Amino acid sequence: MLSELENKDIDVNVFAESIIKNPDKTSAYIEGLLSKNETYRYNCFKILNIVSEKKPKVLYPHWDFFINHLKSENDYHKMSAALIIANITSVDTENRFENIFDLYYENLKTKKTIVPIYVVKSSGKIVRSKPELEEKITNLLLNIEKIHQGKQIELVKAAVIELFSEFFPKSKNKEKIIDFVKKQINSESPKTRKIAKEFLNKYVVK
Repeated sequence: MLSELENKDIDVNVFAESIIKNPDKTSAYIEGLLSKNETYRYNCFKILNIVSEKKPKVLYPHWDFFINHLKSENDYHKMSAALIIANITSVDTENRFENIFDLYYENLKTKKTIVPIYVVKSSGKIVRSKPELEEKITNLLLNIEKIHQGKQIELVKAAVIELFSEFFPKSKNKEKIIDFVKKQINSESPKTRKIAKEFLNKYVVK
């Protein structure tokens, strides 16, 4: 273990830069994602997440680890894997993500809210890296009400609308997206209603 990572006040950017300069250090931090020490584990995640954003090639060789993390029964593991995998898709020259597409979005089905929301929010990065998947992702999320099994579906819908806003101008599914957003104007969630109105004001109201 790297004892410094047990400190909540460390500068995670310093550690991330250290990995970027010396990728051989990566494995120690990846192992830390399995630590039972919450502070240690969270620091390892924050550091690796920064690396996945700044230099995703460093983590691409560890793709299988993050896929196994995504399969975990632990929601924290799933969440961290969803975020990092989305970042790594920018260097996915072997189309590995396409092979685990169903596994990745299987997480939308859970009754809990946190993992589906992170999967939805991370989809913007996936679309930027792999624009050819936009239509497939959009059609999937348009059916979120049928897919997600939790009680907080309205909050998940809010995340979906925010995601659509990221790539709407380039989307091939504008009409379907607009229809979906219009239906959320009467959502039970004030947050979802607000986000829906903002979306429509931005993209539809002239």
